[in-house]
Amino acid sequence: MAEPVSEKDKILYFTHAKFITEGFYKTTMDEIARDLQISKKTIYKHFDTKENLLEEVCTMRIAYMTEKIDEIVDNNYDSLTKFLKIINLHKSMMINCSNMWFKDLQVHAPHCLTRFNEVREIKLMNVLARLVEQGKKEKVVGSVPTQILITAMLGAVDSVTRGDFILNSQYSFHDAIRITAEIFFNGILTETGKEKYANTKKLLENALQ
Repeated sequence: MAEPVSEKDKILYFTHAKFITEGFYKTTMDEIARDLQISKKTIYKHFDTKENLLEEVCTMRIAYMTEKIDEIVDNNYDSLTKFLKIINLHKSMMINCSNMWFKDLQVHAPHCLTRFNEVREIKLMNVLARLVEQGKKEKVVGSVPTQILITAMLGAVDSVTRGDFILNSQYSFHDAIRITAEIFFNGILTETGKEKYANTKKLLENALQ
């Protein structure tokens, strides 16, 4: 994410990092003020309550993710590169998120979790439709009914990203989405598409090392 420039941004960015690594339910405004070496009065100048601070943290994550996905999809990349770049973006967003963060969302802020899920569903639906249609034109995606594919994939992603599944399985939130998406995406590729997909994935993985 971009470097914070204002006092409010500094509080928001720091709290975001603290919430996703340590959870937010047991984190107090006193702790945040102490760690930032500012007064609680300064925090309350920008955020009325801890709940308000959490809401803005969630809004920031959603806005950032949406902006970056749009940048990828609107670029001139081929469909396979776009898909893999979105997966890598998701990984970078989730890599520091602890189980406590997801547990706190599920138990203490389900409305925030609902927001994440709703935005993800709408965004995934639109993005997947564009990638499938682009892939068909590039001859790397077979002749599959786009609407059925999207509906099935959304249902699968929803099932494997529910709080109880993540907390009780060996898979991280990111891995659950990545594996599910790859199963569906690989299943609709032509033989040429599968070969290009494997090569593109290898190139991007090498670039990230």
